[in-house]
Amino acid sequence: MGCRFLERGHIHIDHGGIMPVTTIANKATTQIKTGAGVLEQIVIANAGTSWTLQLNDGPSLTQGTFTPLIGATAMTIPAVGSQLLTRPMPFSYGLQVVTAGTTAGEIELQWS
Repeated sequence: MGCRFLERGHIHIDHGGIMPVTTIANKATTQIKTGAGVLEQIVIANAGTSWTLQLNDGPSLTQGTFTPLIGATAMTIPAVGSQLLTRPMPFSYGLQVVTAGTTAGEIELQWS
């Protein structure tokens, strides 16, 4: 894959494709996508103070349940520049982000 650059909430890839980017800067539960997809990257722009993260696959179609992808127990968001994913992470039913803690920071999730 070639050069990527950010423009208005999307990552452009040199073959002309566009990858959505979702910015999370609060303490909340956010359903980013419904249906199958791939989480490509998590960029930590600000780690916040004792800010925690959980990523879930769901809700499943039959039972409405969620399966943890990262942080079955909430994990503290690491320092700016840390790498959370070493390879793309597929999900089957949807991508849900749960953040909590003392002070929210800012993360960007790149997904397709």
